[in-house]
Amino acid sequence: MTFTLDLHKLPFKPDSKQIIFVAGEHNEKVSALVEEHLESICEHYQMRGYTFCYIPQMKRSLMTDGKLLYNAPYADASVADEDNISDDFILDYMVHPENKDNVTPALLYYDPAAIDGNGAEEQMFGILLSEDSFEGEADLSNVLEEILTDIQERRECKERQNRPSVQFSKEPSDDRAGAFVKESLLDYYNRDHADDKFDVESTRLIREIQERVDKLQQRGIDFYIIERMVRNCEARLSRLHITKDYRIFLTDYADMEIEMTPLPKAVFFLFLRHPEGIRLKDRHDYREELIDIYKRLRPSYGTESTIQSIDDVTNPLSNSINEKCSRIREAFLSKFEEHLAEHYFVTGKRGEPKSIILPRNLVTVDDEVADIMKAPQKSLMSDLKKLIKL
Repeated sequence: MTFTLDLHKLPFKPDSKQIIFVAGEHNEKVSALVEEHLESICEHYQMRGYTFCYIPQMKRSLMTDGKLLYNAPYADASVADEDNISDDFILDYMVHPENKDNVTPALLYYDPAAIDGNGAEEQMFGILLSEDSFEGEADLSNVLEEILTDIQERRECKERQNRPSVQFSKEPSDDRAGAFVKESLLDYYNRDHADDKFDVESTRLIREIQERVDKLQQRGIDFYIIERMVRNCEARLSRLHITKDYRIFLTDYADMEIEMTPLPKAVFFLFLRHPEGIRLKDRHDYREELIDIYKRLRPSYGTESTIQSIDDVTNPLSNSINEKCSRIREAFLSKFEEHLAEHYFVTGKRGEPKSIILPRNLVTVDDEVADIMKAPQKSLMSDLKKLIKL
């Protein structure tokens, strides 16, 4: 069965890996049976790489699986009860909504790879459900499997229609050999390599956590439900609190703890105490300051390996500073959305000072370690050196 929807007006982007239950004519018995067999239905589709979407259950799970916290950390648990979303709200977006009352309970899916070309961009496909679908476990399994068979058949049909003819391309000739200009050794050492690679290194290391982030980010129908749940909540930045043992908490985001290993955390505190920003090419000037911070986090500082680690971070020819900034970025991005998280990690344009843009009036510190936020006074000699560099 095909459901023709105005997908351009649909308040979320359909996800081809989600199978959505719609109640249709509000058959309470079918809805009750779906609720009763919910666990087995979810497991059936999960084993095949799909997510079963049953609105009442999704609202509950968004609260418990971390998705709501990730996408709207400023919202509290009470938002789950503030708005009712009907099981069949999708049918409000039918091209012919006057037919909505004629729709019976069904499982819907969207698969752009399986479209048939007749208003295909407007279509979702469906398998009807009835009380008979739940007569026995075997019958239910067959009904659930029917939609996957339908997906596969449509996909194979589309692939046959669109199968391209095989073409061979000629290997491109390498006429560019010798056409480049070698960079002089002086230019190489004068260039700010860490600044060149700041965004590249961030991208590379963030890929390591992308799979985990993807699972937490809002997608498909989840986006709409979360948006409805938090629509009356004001998106806001949280206060950042540093405890006497140097732990980091976001007190307005359900006391979320941000965890880092000692050296990235030391780099984080260094940038936090310098709201004016730090030019990466000048990072060697902050070596002693970084050592002082690191000693607080790890009193065992002094071993050969830790000294070398500090030297690498402050070495203008090393990429270590980018790795540490990327670990800071990862610590926040693994917890909540980037449009909020970017206020807490190190950012900055190429060639300009890098900084943490969080307003400092949102930073609080236990009295015992208040000086962690105090940068040492610069000497006149240090200022002269910077003027000479300019």
